[in-house]
Amino acid sequence: MGRPMAPQQLQQQARGASPVVCQGVKLDAAMQALLEDAIARSTCTVGDRVGIIGLKFAEENLKEGCPIMESAIRLALYLRDYRNKQIAGRTVLELGTGIGVAGLTMAAFGANVLLTDLPEVVPVASKNVNKNADLVKGAGGLAQVAALDWSNPPAELVTGPWDYIIGSDLVYDESSPDALAPVLSRLLGASPRATVLLSHVHRTDAIDDHMTQVFQQHGLDIGLAPRDGEDKGEDDVSIIMVRRL
Repeated sequence: MGRPMAPQQLQQQARGASPVVCQGVKLDAAMQALLEDAIARSTCTVGDRVGIIGLKFAEENLKEGCPIMESAIRLALYLRDYRNKQIAGRTVLELGTGIGVAGLTMAAFGANVLLTDLPEVVPVASKNVNKNADLVKGAGGLAQVAALDWSNPPAELVTGPWDYIIGSDLVYDESSPDALAPVLSRLLGASPRATVLLSHVHRTDAIDDHMTQVFQQHGLDIGLAPRDGEDKGEDDVSIIMVRRL
């Protein structure tokens, strides 16, 4: 696997593709909830759920009862509903990509995305990047995969600059914030205007409280990502925005 390109290189390579506009449809909160519940119980694909025809993953069967997969789908839905017109051409760093659901959704809206995770996860994410290569290219986006150690991120990755930093279910126990907060602080230090959106699964109050405390210690503030009108999101998973204090 080759060395991942810097954000500037991602943008230059993506300019060569002819963009295809993908539009999401925003439903009212009640209808959206009914639709999502019906879809979650069906055998439809992740691509069906996020509204991108042709988006496909080798591990579709893992979505049932899998909090990591569901968290990534919820983030992808938020990006579809609230950010799809702002994504094209933006540079995106995804932390803990897993199989690549959220990152590839952004790439399918024309973003230039670097999907990162532990070395043992990279082959799975790479497989799904390859499966969706034509779709992403047709949308004018770009997707690459790289291994990332949060405790020792390469300088060129930290400096970016990044427009978006995203992640799904990155805080799953009380030790997770101690690993995540420092790397987010460094990334926002180098890209202070970056929008950080994380899909967070609420497991216990203790984990949530510890996350808030540790993030504050690293100069980070946590708040709910903005939504329209009566759309309050779901109780089990929140889309949170992280900013510098």
